[in-house]
Parts: sequence; structure tokens; C-alpha cells
Amino acid sequence: MGTSILDGILSKNILNNNDIFVLEPNNNQRKFLKKKGVSVFENIAEINFKKLGIKALIFAVKPQILETVALEIKKYIYIKVPIISIVAGKRIKFYKKIFGKDSSIIRVMPNTPATYGMGISAIYHCNKTKKIHFQKTNKIFSAVGKVISVKKENEMDIITAISGSGPAYVFLFIENLIKSAINNGLDKKTAIELVKETFLGSSYMASISNKSAEELRIDVTSPGGVTEAALKEFNQNNILKNTIDKAINSAVKKSIILSK
Repeated sequence: MGTSILDGILSKNILNNNDIFVLEPNNNQRKFLKKKGVSVFENIAEINFKKLGIKALIFAVKPQILETVALEIKKYIYIKVPIISIVAGKRIKFYKKIFGKDSSIIRVMPNTPATYGMGISAIYHCNKTKKIHFQKTNKIFSAVGKVISVKKENEMDIITAISGSGPAYVFLFIENLIKSAINNGLDKKTAIELVKETFLGSSYMASISNKSAEELRIDVTSPGGVTEAALKEFNQNNILKNTIDKAINSAVKKSIILSK
């Protein structure tokens, strides 16, 4: 995700290459990032925050290692800079505990379609965040898709479960629809093309149509027809709805657990 955001920033000329500094311990990933024309460091000790004029920090690491990374970085920060986090689950109070109660913390939850400039990111900021810092953060993530702002931090848990994890649910449905098509006699190549293009076209319709998803579904469903037969199976005893509710509730609970 960090690389996707970097690509968006560079492609939209939001920042100059020489104003971007990346901390990356993995050697192969460092080589890959250097080809993009940005400065890449292996250790935090190599970075002089004052000399380089660093204006903000973006945390893009796994939740499980965030505390270790944040505590290490804290040793080398001698200036107050806004902190932008795309780490799932971790709340603002976590960062305040490490970087101080007066720190400017901005939480962002993007998703993987950002790789192609088609993502959506939700932003929440603390009361110490200046308007200019929020605007710059908004500009950065607008480079990889749409941006929405939320007013309550606890909304980030459901946002993580819906849009942050959402692409995986879509891919799972695509995967199983392809398998079903093959099981019913289609060759693999045809099945893949049909399913992918169906999802692409349907998503596009949903995004530009003035009709609700429910209305669009009804438009496709002829009484007594093929579509209705399939939907009856999905809707039998609310199987699909109940499964989705259980899955989302599980994801929200996990996001809350990660925040502790």
C-alpha cells in the first residue's frame, strides 16, 4: 500500500522526488524503491530529520510491528511533525502515548485499488491537526482515488471492515464465480473473462447510476427468469445477508482488537 501511495504522489506531481524519504529494511524492496528516484534508507539512524527538512511522517507498516517501529523513530525525532497513519486498527491515543499529547495525528484507511488510482480513503484527524496538514493529507490520498472524511474515530473500524478489507470480499466472490462457471462447463479462459468483465461493468453501473443497488438488481431480475432462480438460492433463509453480517462483525471486532 505504501508503494501505491508513493506511485500516486509521483504520478500526480504532488511532491518532488527529492522531498520524499523512505525507510525500508528489506534490501530487495530498497532497490525497487530507489528506481523510482526517491531517497531510501535502511535504518532510522541514517535520517537527519532537521537537515532533510522532513515535514510529515507516514506510517505504512503491519499493526503487529508498529509499536517497535514508532518507539525507534521517536528516538530520532527532534521536531514536531504531523503523523499520518494507514495502519489498520491503531487509534490516535496509541500515537499520542508515544509522540506526546500535542502531536498532530491523522488516520487514513485506503484500500488496494489505490494501486491503479481507483481506491477510496477515509480520513480522521485529531484536534491538534492544523487545517493545512489535513488539506495536504487529503491531496496526497486524492492522488490514488477518492477521499472521504469522518467525524468519529470509532467509524474507522467499520470503514476498515468495509472498504479496507472489501476488495478481498469481491475477489473471493469473483474466484468462486469463476470456479462455478468452470464446473458448469465453461473453459477457464472464457470463465475468467466473463466474470471479471461482469464485475467491472456492474461496478461501473453502480458508481454512475442514480439508481440504488436494489433498483439495479430488480432491473436485471425478470419474474420467473434465470436471475431470479439464482437470487432465490442466495436469499434462502437470508443466508447471504447473514453471512455478510457475520463476516463484517468479525472484521470490526478484529480491528478493535488490533487497537489495543
